[in-house]
Amino acid sequence: MELVKCQKNVCKHLGYDFVEIYPPRLLFKEGYIYPAYQDKYGSWLATDEEGQSHVVSETINNPEEDPWFRLHFKKV
Repeated sequence: MELVKCQKNVCKHLGYDFVEIYPPRLLFKEGYIYPAYQDKYGSWLATDEEGQSHVVSETINNPEEDPWFRLHFKKV
């Protein structure tokens, strides 16, 4: 398990990023720290404000190798 700090608010999107839920549902809040862990396939997941798990990186070794992760999170 790793701790990750949210660098930028992450809202829930349906399917492609251009289809947004209205009003937007905030999953991860900027400045907050979340526990992240690997699933059995090697993807990194973090638990959101409502206790639901979401993939935050699909890299196996280090989540910071994933560009999306680096944009939204950093390891603490």
